[in-house]
Amino acid sequence: MRTAELAALEALHDPRIGEVSETELAAEVAAHFPGVTLGPLPDADLDAERRARPIEWAAQTVTYGEVLDAFAAHCREEIDDVDVLDEGPVRLGLGWRRERATVELRAGFLFCERLATEEPALLLGELGAAAPERFADDPVLRGRIALYDLAALEKINAVRSSVFVYFEWFLRDLYGVKLLPPNAFTQGLISRGVISLGMG
Repeated sequence: MRTAELAALEALHDPRIGEVSETELAAEVAAHFPGVTLGPLPDADLDAERRARPIEWAAQTVTYGEVLDAFAAHCREEIDDVDVLDEGPVRLGLGWRRERATVELRAGFLFCERLATEEPALLLGELGAAAPERFADDPVLRGRIALYDLAALEKINAVRSSVFVYFEWFLRDLYGVKLLPPNAFTQGLISRGVISLGMG
């Protein structure tokens, strides 16, 4: 199944996103996946599809589900400061001191602003075209949600969260990979005066 179709199906079935009209869905898909026109969406096991998506890193291939499971095990066995409070097939609830955060597998980031809560959320999936500008525009959104595209090794993250730092250390130590922000996000922050890359 194409990523756009799976992301659309995910958005329609996630009660946190709420009701979405056909027009809204088509516009959101067009923003994230330019040039894609959605037809009828097939039935799918969303959790299985999200977990099975492959990630190719140099000589190794893993799935998003394998990475999530390995991070849960890493938190339980290797990190004294991080507690696994809740664990499901596509979502972890984690605690660090008084901080609470979630790590969740997503097919895509359609309507992801509707997933924002007071607790920081790290969403793992495919960034899509709309994400960099949307997050650069919205300080509340980028302060609550981080997006990590493990396949592309890109991230949109301005969230203050120790759990997310531990996740990046885990990726570096276990898989030897590092994520960087896409140029569109960095340039968006610069153009809006949020950050400066000047000397001094």
